[in-house]
Amino acid sequence: MSTPSKCHPRDSVECRLMTSISRLFSFIVPFQWFWNFGIAENVHMTKVFILPIEPGMFNWTLQGVSHQFSYRPSLLNAPDLPPWIHYVYSDRHQTGFLYGVPPQQHGDLELEIVGLNRDNYETRRRVVQINVQEKPDPAKYEVQMKVDNLNVEDMFDSYRLNRLLDIFRCELWRESEGDLYVTFLASAVHLGARHPLRPNEGEGVVLRIGSTAEFSTALVKLQDEVKPLWRLNSCPRDFKRTTEERLFRDKGFVLDWCAFRLVEASSSSLHQHFPIGPDSEVSVDQRPLSLGHEDLWTRPSKSQVPQRSYVREFVYTIMIPMLVMIILVLILSLILCFHHEGISKRNKETPAVQMVQYTAVHRATNTLRSLSSQRRVLNPPSDQCSTTVSRSHTASPNSSLPRTSTPRMSMECNTYYRPNPPPYAGPTHSRADF
Repeated sequence: MSTPSKCHPRDSVECRLMTSISRLFSFIVPFQWFWNFGIAENVHMTKVFILPIEPGMFNWTLQGVSHQFSYRPSLLNAPDLPPWIHYVYSDRHQTGFLYGVPPQQHGDLELEIVGLNRDNYETRRRVVQINVQEKPDPAKYEVQMKVDNLNVEDMFDSYRLNRLLDIFRCELWRESEGDLYVTFLASAVHLGARHPLRPNEGEGVVLRIGSTAEFSTALVKLQDEVKPLWRLNSCPRDFKRTTEERLFRDKGFVLDWCAFRLVEASSSSLHQHFPIGPDSEVSVDQRPLSLGHEDLWTRPSKSQVPQRSYVREFVYTIMIPMLVMIILVLILSLILCFHHEGISKRNKETPAVQMVQYTAVHRATNTLRSLSSQRRVLNPPSDQCSTTVSRSHTASPNSSLPRTSTPRMSMECNTYYRPNPPPYAGPTHSRADF
């Protein structure tokens, strides 16, 4: 880097200002390079690493506003993280966390973290170098457990995590005091568990702690105590309390004893990131829980996609109904054809004389029916004529016709019904006896 030129004390103010700016620029350039490419993290195989992502990484200051910053980590020049690295954002800490366990024989990698300030929408980028190193003394014996009342971000608190490790260092597994560490950490929901019914309850954490020391007698007895619960996938809270329950309850940990396992070196967490096939020698009860390649979705090729044939559906929906309809049409046609032939055959077998008689009778019947219908049309209503006739019998010749009848109506009724006239009755005179 070239050294900026010096100005004489008698030179102008502009010269001195340019000199100061050049010196400041020479300091800012390597500082900016450090923030973009100078962050490095050393991680060990079979050991959980935790990398916090804070506003200070981007030279930002937290102003106490929740959800002020958001982060998006991924592999450098890639859209997502590798399958063994997971990211979670903690609202409580207002910090993002990268965590995971490097698989065996994995090389170094670079992560790109993009930060967004939601107040002014300023975006900054950082590159983190992950140096994967082999652990000198990897764990050969592991204890797998599930804590029901905590979330994953709760285990990022070193004080809470040390309290859990101290239960084993000081009480249950004193032989592991020198090299006890966490070999696996994952959310129970990510491993297939259900969300709790109450939102304020923890989702559950599945973790493993490992050491090179053999299992203690207390751990073996504890496993024998909870072994009858292994037939259950998960136990409800407070379903079973063991003899060592008080050690965990006093420290604030509620364990699911159905998931308590002692895992030996044959199924160590060194292999937990690779799928275990059905022919593996590891038993089902000792298979490690993982978020590795078995949970990674891979895009199938076109040749692997099964092809579905719709011939059977076509036959069932179209051909069978058409066949049934054709059969029904044929049956109806045959029935109608044979019935027509039967009528003609019956007419041929009937004698001619009987047919003439039948025709005459049928003709006479039709004639009578036509006459009856004509008579019914010509005759007026019977009640009107009967009323007029009855009144003509009772009234005298001098009386006038009733108001309800007219001479025309009387003429029409008498045309079809003419009763005998009533006898003449003269006026009656009383005689006096002289």
